Amino acid sequence: MTSRDGIVPAARYRWVSRFGAVVLSGVLLTGCVLYDDRDDPDSPQTSPGTEREVPLRVVEQGGQTLAFVPVNMEGEGPFMFALDTGASVSVVDEDVADRVGLERTGERRSVSGILGTGQVPVARVERWAVGDVRIDPGEVTVIDLGPPRGGGGIQGLLGSDVLSDFGSITVDYDDGVLSVPAA
Repeated sequence: MTSRDGIVPAARYRWVSRFGAVVLSGVLLTGCVLYDDRDDPDSPQTSPGTEREVPLRVVEQGGQTLAFVPVNMEGEGPFMFALDTGASVSVVDEDVADRVGLERTGERRSVSGILGTGQVPVARVERWAVGDVRIDPGEVTVIDLGPPRGGGGIQGLLGSDVLSDFGSITVDYDDGVLSVPAA
């Protein structure tokens, strides 16, 4: 018995099953290729237009403009970190490092700033985030950033070592938003 298209019903079932398997395999294979592509450092990490936003506090004081973001470390915070694309390494105030229990690695690094050059301890951060955007575990330098002034102060600097991991960021001073690509 054949149908209008000349295919026997049992043969139609095998043909549809094989066709479905080929389509399903193609879809699954495409998913694998897309997944592998995400691990390629030269490929874009997100779809165009997909971003996560972090609140940004902009402070203008004494002719300077500083942009602060909330940073959580080891499950505590938020702490106010200044965005500092000119800093090659991220910094945490030693009081904050002690409060959250950051373990010092024993290494000391040379740092230079407007106040001079010195050797400072390095600590390991396992869990941290800027806003609700997770940051990979890494190292920070630990520096006494001084007492908070005027009810606030810098509790750390988020440097280019961390910011460059996002590939690109957008700092919107007018709307008070830091935008980073979604992971």
